[in-house]
Formats: sequence, structure tokens, C-alpha cells
Amino acid sequence: MFRWIILVACILASVLGLAIGVMNPDSVLARLPGLELELALGSLLIIALSVGMVLGFLLCLILFYLPARLRRSRRAHRPEDESLPDRNA
Repeated sequence: MFRWIILVACILASVLGLAIGVMNPDSVLARLPGLELELALGSLLIIALSVGMVLGFLLCLILFYLPARLRRSRRAHRPEDESLPDRNA
């Protein structure tokens, strides 16, 4: 089932990328510090979307996932309170 979901997501992403590329064929010049790119507008949009998604994923990973994992590992390695012996009743 998971493979079918991945397959459908890949097909939809390909169709969306083709639609954006076909609907925006005009050439644009992107002037960045030390770099000039002349690309089709659709390609530039797809690149900007991809970079934004990767940076958003990394930011989410750094701000939410890693601190929670560190807290969880600290709790697991915390020494037990050994000042009181266990009672056998």
C-alpha cells in the first residue's frame, strides 16, 4: 500500500512540474551575488520551491525533532534515584 502512495505522489509531482514548466516558458535572468542564471520561469519556480521545501524541512528538524530526541535520550540515561531501597512487602 505504501508503495502505491509513493508512486501516486511521484506521478502527481511530475505532472505538476510539467504543468508549471509548460505554462511558464519565458526566459528570465536571475542576478545573484556572483552568479547570473538565465532559465525558463517554470524551472526557476520549481528550483525555488524545492529549495524552500528542503530549507523548511531542515529548519523543522533542527527546531522540533532534534531537541525532542535529545530530551528523550536524556530521560532514558538519567540515573535512577538510588537513595531509597525497594520495599518487598
